[in-house]
Amino acid sequence: MVEVTFTKEDRENLKALAQEVPKLRSLVEELIETIEILSDKNLMKSIQKSDRDIREGRLLNIKELLNELGINEKEI
Repeated sequence: MVEVTFTKEDRENLKALAQEVPKLRSLVEELIETIEILSDKNLMKSIQKSDRDIREGRLLNIKELLNELGINEKEI
């Protein structure tokens, strides 16, 4: 069996690394989600269409939406 001796600096470095692992895991998950979105052609077309709608002012505020749906604002 091999015996390993860690210096104080080694322990501090390992502790710092252990604290960064959850952040790295989160970052990798975010990158995977981004790649999944970017590789979904239908979703990207929908996002691009929504972006055009926003830029061209084709939006409804909440009152307009409720009115269009026939919902009385006071009922919700």
